[in-house]
Amino acid sequence: MQPHPGRRAVTAGLLALPGLARAQAEAWPNRPIRLIYPFAPGAGDLVPRLIGEQLQPMLGQSLVIEHRPGANTMIGAEAAARSPKDGYTLGWVATSTLVMNPNLYPNITYGLGDFAPLCLAYRAPVSFAVSATLPIRTVAEALEHIRRNPGIGFGSVGNGSSPHVTMEMMMGLTGVRLESVAYRGEQAIITDLMTGRIPFYAGSTNSLLPHLEGGKFRILAISSPRRLPVLPDVPTFREAVHPDLELRYWHGVVAPAGVPAPILTRLANSFAEILRMDAVRERLPPDMEVEPVILEDFATLIREEQARYGRIIRERNITVL
Repeated sequence: MQPHPGRRAVTAGLLALPGLARAQAEAWPNRPIRLIYPFAPGAGDLVPRLIGEQLQPMLGQSLVIEHRPGANTMIGAEAAARSPKDGYTLGWVATSTLVMNPNLYPNITYGLGDFAPLCLAYRAPVSFAVSATLPIRTVAEALEHIRRNPGIGFGSVGNGSSPHVTMEMMMGLTGVRLESVAYRGEQAIITDLMTGRIPFYAGSTNSLLPHLEGGKFRILAISSPRRLPVLPDVPTFREAVHPDLELRYWHGVVAPAGVPAPILTRLANSFAEILRMDAVRERLPPDMEVEPVILEDFATLIREEQARYGRIIRERNITVL
């Protein structure tokens, strides 16, 4: 029987390590692994919890989720970056953590170089929705309404977030102007959207789906490259606005830079294997696109998106003030 590719990679890495580091990697893991999650507890931590359920039998140790919300994920990210480099503390990161924030905060206390990217867990599209109190059924009608009503706003979770950047991209391509109205959480926006207090919403598709049957709002477009099976009649922004208008936010896992390579490889392969399991995929929200990207490929993706969205942030003069 041929050895598993992941085992070959771990074995090769072990042979290259000096004695102390090799012994550390061979003994790992012998205690629970901590995952610093930079958001508050709730439905959003479903994916790390599902990963933890499968990691226990795979590695023989539990995954303990530690919530460190605040500062647009920067509190949790800094804690993960400054953790011991032994493979027992990992960080959960989002597009905002490593793509948007470095382009928005001049005094940010961490950078991509402080981390070893492990695995991109999932991507998901931004939805653009309108309150049913307005007689708008298409993006074209929404754009015309916005042109006739300068200063009209849309609700999002904050300036510099993926939904905000998506709307800024739409504005740049169409010449309209929407004002960003920042909320502390998506449920508050959805409540105001359904009552007509805020006319438009940009944010998580999954947050909208449980309320869709009530008919209090309409999803006009999504920012993924393809339509979602759960929303077959909702066009993409590429169809409804412009072929270049696409943005999927993502979440993933990193380790502090300096963790021994064999541990990184074993973790990355384990996460990717778990995310491909049917038992995990069937429990994920229908807007999540699971396509694991690991190690240097994940790092490359982050660098490319930092450059792409950095240009948009500068061109659109997006600030967090």
